[in-house]
Amino acid sequence: MNSLKTSLLLVCCFMISNVIAQPHYDWNDKVQNVYESISSLRMPEARRLNAIEKKNDPNNLVFHLLDSYADLYQLFFNENNIEYNNIYPKFNKRIELLKTGPKNSPYYLFSLASVHLDKAIVAIRFDRNWEAALDFRKAYFLLKQNKEAYPKFTPTDVYFGLMTTIIGAVPNNYQWMLNMMGMKGSISKGNAMVLNYLNSNNEFSNVCKNEALLIYPYLVLNFEGNRKKAIDFIESTNYNFKRNHIHAYMATNIYLSNQQAKKSLDIANGIEVNDAYLKMPFWNYEKGFAHLNQLNLEKSHQELTTFVNEFKGNFYIKDAYEKLSWIAYLQNDFKAAAVYRNKLINTGNTITDADKLADDNAKSGKWPNALLLKARLLSDGGLQNQSLGILQGKTMRDFPTDEEKVEFVYRLARIHDLMGSKDQAVKFYKTAIEVGRHLKGYYASRSALQIGLIFEERKEYGNAILYYTTCLNMKNVAFKNSLDQKAKSGLLRCEKLN
Repeated sequence: MNSLKTSLLLVCCFMISNVIAQPHYDWNDKVQNVYESISSLRMPEARRLNAIEKKNDPNNLVFHLLDSYADLYQLFFNENNIEYNNIYPKFNKRIELLKTGPKNSPYYLFSLASVHLDKAIVAIRFDRNWEAALDFRKAYFLLKQNKEAYPKFTPTDVYFGLMTTIIGAVPNNYQWMLNMMGMKGSISKGNAMVLNYLNSNNEFSNVCKNEALLIYPYLVLNFEGNRKKAIDFIESTNYNFKRNHIHAYMATNIYLSNQQAKKSLDIANGIEVNDAYLKMPFWNYEKGFAHLNQLNLEKSHQELTTFVNEFKGNFYIKDAYEKLSWIAYLQNDFKAAAVYRNKLINTGNTITDADKLADDNAKSGKWPNALLLKARLLSDGGLQNQSLGILQGKTMRDFPTDEEKVEFVYRLARIHDLMGSKDQAVKFYKTAIEVGRHLKGYYASRSALQIGLIFEERKEYGNAILYYTTCLNMKNVAFKNSLDQKAKSGLLRCEKLN
């Protein structure tokens, strides 16, 4: 009898060990620990921990998924071509490895979709747009299939929600093409999926929590067009900006782009700095902007110089050099301003709207009006009274060119808009459209967008549609991609409510 029991015990042990030895998905406490490090940008720490855990549990495929997350963040933020050439091929190898996992697990399709989406985002960053589109489409259908098969597996909602929102922002005249491909989008439904995940309290509520906390404010800001809602969410949520650098970067970026330079600087200066975190020159870029938008020229120069010297990629290099040229220009150091402008022309690329505008400005040979430039920077930093004070007593007759005239009235409109004087803002925005409609600058197009937002807030949807359409119809303007995306999203929202 004892011999029989011993034999049965050995057989059971063999079966259990054989199951464990097979590729599997186990999101356990050790995985969660590595995930927290990665999604806080404690990248050196995360890679060390992940290597140890992979060695201890080599068949747990979740650790390979975490490698993909880490590679995405490293390549996205540091845009290092040498690292890219080494890392990018690993995404395909990981996809093949993940295909060996058990297909009856909700993590199977989810993991494959996640890596395809990571690969797509990296491909966009390195200007491989066709490849990015293919991976985006694969990720969408994998997530759709997983949501249908495992509706209670809520992490799917974070990425599927993100993609649903992005697809939902595509203009109506292109939606038929997406529908033919089986890809359907909705801004409201996509954003709701992400928010529902954040409000969930189940066994999966921490699997994608940091990503959801990262992307939700951006979705609200850029696709709902609701600045207040996005900032209210940030301020009412228990973020740990000190220890989570990716959340701190998100908040810094959103505050900076919404006229709160001091707040963005406080967050950027408050992060924990040590060797456990990914070294990221973009912090210098953000801080450089925050200082510049308060006319702290020396501090801005220091931060932006560090950025252009240490960043190995191309995104925002031209933009940073333009800001360095402005600093020198405002300090009456025209020789240094010319040197920076020459560097601008000969470095970086024009993939982003900001870099393209900087390149166009430099090649035009023109310099900004110093008074209007100061007013712009102070307004962008949230110092509206000081900005308005600079323009006090000026009229369009004080500016000799049409470009300066339209910038002057646009700047007045923007200041009044940000100060809450909406009727006054609309009056000046309309003048900017009239004067600048046929000019290459972005002032007329941005004015149409802002009027659209004001009318949408007032629930005057017909008028909002008119001005969103006006924005979209303006051709060959700076920031065209960004302005069009916001106008398209606004148009879709208002058409459903009108």
